[in-house]
Amino acid sequence: MTSVVIGGFLSLLWLSAVPCGFARMTHHPCPGCGQTRSVLALVHGDLAGVFHFNPFGPPMAVLLAGLAVQAIHSMFTRGDLQNVGEGRMGRLLKRGIMIVAALEVVLWIARFFGAFGGPVEV
Repeated sequence: MTSVVIGGFLSLLWLSAVPCGFARMTHHPCPGCGQTRSVLALVHGDLAGVFHFNPFGPPMAVLLAGLAVQAIHSMFTRGDLQNVGEGRMGRLLKRGIMIVAALEVVLWIARFFGAFGGPVEV
């Protein structure tokens, strides 16, 4: 069941059917805007697209995928999500996510001042 939900969500992301709530409400990009497009650009080998949309998209995707693997493992072994983010790997993943998220905020602010090509289109 969990794999069906994850597969469905990934399909929606692939089809760009998951809108950004922040962008919808404010008509401005959020700090994470462009992550999905950045990962898709990387899959297609478009490195310029990766840096245009969100250079932190692929690292964040890898970190979140690691956390998802921990969640799936916890569901199969314990039947709940209590082990997610635990242990050495979990702490490393959580710290990595926090660092990349902070870098995304810095990039987001810099783009509003015209750096790196300005804000990503919504």
